[in-house]
Amino acid sequence: MRDRAVIRHRLSQYSALWLGGFLLVLIIAAGASLVAGLDLIDVADLVLPVAFVLLGGAMAFGVGATAVSRAGLATKSLVTVLGLLLLLPLLWAPVLAVLVTAAIGGVVIEYSTAYAGFRIAVSQLIYPLVSLFTESPLATAVWAIFQVVASVIGFLASMVQVWKAARGFLYGGGDDGDVETA
Repeated sequence: MRDRAVIRHRLSQYSALWLGGFLLVLIIAAGASLVAGLDLIDVADLVLPVAFVLLGGAMAFGVGATAVSRAGLATKSLVTVLGLLLLLPLLWAPVLAVLVTAAIGGVVIEYSTAYAGFRIAVSQLIYPLVSLFTESPLATAVWAIFQVVASVIGFLASMVQVWKAARGFLYGGGDDGDVETA
């Protein structure tokens, strides 16, 4: 039971990271480009690498904290696997924020070095997995599928986080139990 609380706690932290990363980058990118008039490509090249490092570091900290905790081996393994599976959708959050800002401002973001680098890295990670199951070149389709899946995962994680916060605010909900944090 305690291990289930650890997993729920880490997933809750993940959803808060996704939503926070998305909103913070959205506010910075929109403020800098739409309000201050800075070039969105330059803003993206500054903001995205910082967001990647911070989000990746936070994810590594959460997984590492669970790894050194008194949780069971199955819990540690599950949190590690979930951390690896959810890392790319987490890193998609700031990219999505920049893409939303680009769509609002009518800017083409493909010339951003950080965006292009992220897209290339994702393609290099995902395409070999897809090519194991098919022989046809699917780089564009794989990228589109990744965008949809990562956005859905992030949206659902964020909605759970928002619902939990709203429920706690409206109904005075308690915490998820005693969770060990390292």
